[in-house]
Amino acid sequence: MPTKTTRAQDQAPTSATRKRAPRRSAAATLDTTADGENAAASAPAPAPPRAASPAKRAARSAKTGVTTRTARKASTAKSASAARAQTAPAIEPLIEAPTDGALFGDYAVRIPDEEPATLTLRAAHSGSALCTCLDFQLSEHGDCPHLQAVLAALQADAARAAALVRGPQQPGSRLALRQGARRQALWLPGLDCPAALDESVRKALVASPLDAQGLARLLRAAREAGHEIEVDEALWTQLAVARDVQARVQRLETLFPQGPSSVELQTLVLDHGRPLLPLQVEGALFAVCAGRAILADAPALQPARQALAAALLWQRHFDVERVLVLAPSARLPRWQQALPADATGFTLAALEGVAQDADALHAAQAELVIVDEDDSGLWIDAERAAALLRLAAPLAIVLPAADWLQRPAELPLRVAFVDAHRLGAYEALLQTHGLRDEEGGLCGLHELAALPRTLGAVLLARTLDELREQLPERVESLRRVPMPAAVQAEHAALATALAAAVARAQRSGWLADAQQRRLLAQVQALRRLCAGVEAPAVVAAKAQALQALLDDAEAPVAKAVVCAQWPQALSALQTALAQAGIEAALCSGAESAAARDAARTRFQDDPACRVLLVADAGGSALELRVPQAQLVHLDRPWNARVLARRFGRVHRRGQARLVPVTHLLLQDSFEDACAQVLGARAAPAPVDVLDAGAEHGFVPATAVPDWLSELAEVLRAARQSTT
Repeated sequence: MPTKTTRAQDQAPTSATRKRAPRRSAAATLDTTADGENAAASAPAPAPPRAASPAKRAARSAKTGVTTRTARKASTAKSASAARAQTAPAIEPLIEAPTDGALFGDYAVRIPDEEPATLTLRAAHSGSALCTCLDFQLSEHGDCPHLQAVLAALQADAARAAALVRGPQQPGSRLALRQGARRQALWLPGLDCPAALDESVRKALVASPLDAQGLARLLRAAREAGHEIEVDEALWTQLAVARDVQARVQRLETLFPQGPSSVELQTLVLDHGRPLLPLQVEGALFAVCAGRAILADAPALQPARQALAAALLWQRHFDVERVLVLAPSARLPRWQQALPADATGFTLAALEGVAQDADALHAAQAELVIVDEDDSGLWIDAERAAALLRLAAPLAIVLPAADWLQRPAELPLRVAFVDAHRLGAYEALLQTHGLRDEEGGLCGLHELAALPRTLGAVLLARTLDELREQLPERVESLRRVPMPAAVQAEHAALATALAAAVARAQRSGWLADAQQRRLLAQVQALRRLCAGVEAPAVVAAKAQALQALLDDAEAPVAKAVVCAQWPQALSALQTALAQAGIEAALCSGAESAAARDAARTRFQDDPACRVLLVADAGGSALELRVPQAQLVHLDRPWNARVLARRFGRVHRRGQARLVPVTHLLLQDSFEDACAQVLGARAAPAPVDVLDAGAEHGFVPATAVPDWLSELAEVLRAARQSTT
């Protein structure tokens, strides 16, 4: 996004965290005398005086470490400061009344040290006004300095104050949207409202929150009574948001009756060929259903992949076209790489510049915003928080930093951003977890461990301990290494010769043992080439890929065990790694047991030795048990049981969870095709003579037809990948 030096309407959105002296709400005073005005059928108690919005107070107190014990001391000091402020000369606000001279309508309000705002005064009742400022947006009770200033000015005139108390003198009634931490229906009966209708509406709003069916019943009752009820569009919009949540749930259940196990869902986002785990699919579905959500799963569950999967689901099935991803600039390349090749409508922007680029981001008109946080204090940075709160995207996903619960100062604004429609999450946070000072303002948060229960409608925060029994032992990924030009001709020639031999054997239906041995040699020649045996270019390419895996910026690997069938390939890889400054120990059948033990000990005890190279023949009795070690397959065994044996040497089977396992495959090669064909096979391979340690030198005659068919399928896959 281009850097902007100006902001919309020249506003400086810094009041979201600015300190102010306490002000008493004039709206609260009017509420105690208002006659005939109510919200949800009963007049509220006067609101307590507040020095600032609850979110700002929580941010300041949490930032400075205010605890339950120190909150009272801080409150006393603030009260004294407020008393001093009240003795200072008052600076009158600038208020422009409605142009038609009416009492109710739009007021342009400018207050020193506050952002200019437009206030819409609709009635005397608390929560009935609207203001464009962030203080109002974050207020618990639909209050802000601009509203207080207008009400104070009106109360100074006895006639206008009396008219304000009487409210709009209209014959018809209205159902509006009451503002605050939770938006609810506000009933404003007109002068001609029948008493029976008035009473029934009040009872209905007290009995349960208003939904679309309930609103239809009220409007039907009004028609039968011959009375008109005007419904504000804001109330219809609020009801639409709630209905959309239910509609998305129903549509997803219809589209994917198998739930998270559906193949389409698991393959939405492929990371190096690795499908989504069912648990990750659940996170994506949660975000889609919620509409605006916080995905705070443990980092190992990769919430970012869940968010991307949710975005793709929205695009495919819910008519979302424009997605804005805001992430630290260092992570933007990772987001770019994670996007499917055919992805459209995605805009990636640096989170650091969200305030400077506010105009451009707003102009992008994103329908979905994904906020990938870092640990820089996003929600206590006044300018960036204000820019985010003003983004008008209807859908949003927030990915907090891993230590988000240790930074409670950011919680109120984060939840306020997610609960933009004020469906209840913001109110639940403030009411359930808020600590109050003597003025009634928020001075801290407590019992944050219970947040997943309190915010269950918008927050998904699962730990590994909670899900351990559901986690797979391995998380496998494919890293395809481009085939070097130096070996492409040799690989093509070997593959062509093998294909001809397989086709001849299939045509005749006969494969003599001598021919079989020649065929086995041809297969092994292709596999050795792909592994890097006597192929320096392949070794160099795979060494570079392994180094990129070890030094990944997001998740560097401290220890890796690299397995292969061919000791020669591992020895060449050790040399290439040494040239790159990476220490590696080697275990192969050509070494003595003492040498292999020494290599294992060095790998386990020496932090500088990051890689252990293990040949299948030399590591059959090797017991490493290095819980932190990742497993890397330098080649593709023919039989999947070899892959399982390699894993068992490093990690205790049945106890490991989410161990990263990476397959380094030469792209568009014979081994790449083997992974595609053999990896999708449910049954074990019919033969294992191609793998190290095979007990027999020949394929049994009964297994030859199946083996030839499998070879032909692999060769077809290899040809298709190169065309």
